[in-house]
Amino acid sequence: MAKKSYKWFFDLEENVLTKDVTNDYTAQVRTLLSKDIAALAAEIVKERTEYREDTVVNIANLLFQKIREEVAACNIVVTPAAIFQPVIQGAFIGKDGVFNTAKNKCTVSITPSDAMRTELEAVVPEFSGNVRDMGGARIGLVIDSATKRTDGFMTPGNTIDITGKKIRCVNADGSGMGTVRFVNVETDAEAATITSLSINDPKRLMLVVPTTLAEGTYRLEIETYYSSASTLLKSPRTLVYEPLYIGEVPTPDDGDDDEERPGGL
Repeated sequence: MAKKSYKWFFDLEENVLTKDVTNDYTAQVRTLLSKDIAALAAEIVKERTEYREDTVVNIANLLFQKIREEVAACNIVVTPAAIFQPVIQGAFIGKDGVFNTAKNKCTVSITPSDAMRTELEAVVPEFSGNVRDMGGARIGLVIDSATKRTDGFMTPGNTIDITGKKIRCVNADGSGMGTVRFVNVETDAEAATITSLSINDPKRLMLVVPTTLAEGTYRLEIETYYSSASTLLKSPRTLVYEPLYIGEVPTPDDGDDDEERPGGL
């Protein structure tokens, strides 16, 4: 049996934390799907047919509830994926041990387990060839307002809620809105252009998904001159988010097993 392996595609983005260095970049992994317990349970049932999906979901929810309770009770919890350890953040001034809620916080440290580290050793990173000159701007998450899904699914005729940083869409003079479009990933052709935004803020956009979009995979592109409340760019930057889907959201193992694609080999 061949050893399992994975592939992570990544872009390069300017490292904004090192202002004195102009040619250093950080890797931004092109993640695929956002999966909740139900999605994981469905995959387990597909692989192990002796289990019922609702049983897996219920047990998983009970397990994670117990993890939360045990960590809150100041226990260390060790799982096959991670180690959960209670910690207190923030510095204490002096030796009196006074807990200042403005500076100190009870939280949890989550450390990858040995099994997780071993699994990650099978990852093969591959540069996508894309260097993002974003100046810190990025799209963080797209939520389908009708279903609250964050896995790229979109409902035609309903809104998607887009959050991020420096994503306000404006023209060269700072007025109106710049260009927002959906591009068909398979053909690289523009599928729809958005003419209005119900919310157009630096950290949040909201728009209606066109009903004209056919089933398929799409890329959201936001072209804007916005940099800050007082600064506009000399040339527009394009923020990209993909994949987004109309219709069924594929799992990473859908399609031809021999086809190379982000996320797996």
